[in-house]
Amino acid sequence: MKKGDLLRNKQTGEFATIVSKPWTKLFRDSNDWNAMREGGGDYATAAIAIRISWIGRAYKKTYKLSDARRLFEVISESR
Repeated sequence: MKKGDLLRNKQTGEFATIVSKPWTKLFRDSNDWNAMREGGGDYATAAIAIRISWIGRAYKKTYKLSDARRLFEVISESR
């Protein structure tokens, strides 16, 4: 998966395109935030991320690359 690829959501059939090059991003879930409130340190998990823009909607979302591979299939690869 790379910038410009056309994707299809495996569950909904909606189309999207990757609008960013992969980069490293810190992701936090609810457990990380709870631990930090209790006085813990930074519990973020670093992962490769991509930004996806949905076709036909003014909506963009950042996904972990591993999640995107699970949720989407590549319909057309960019050149």
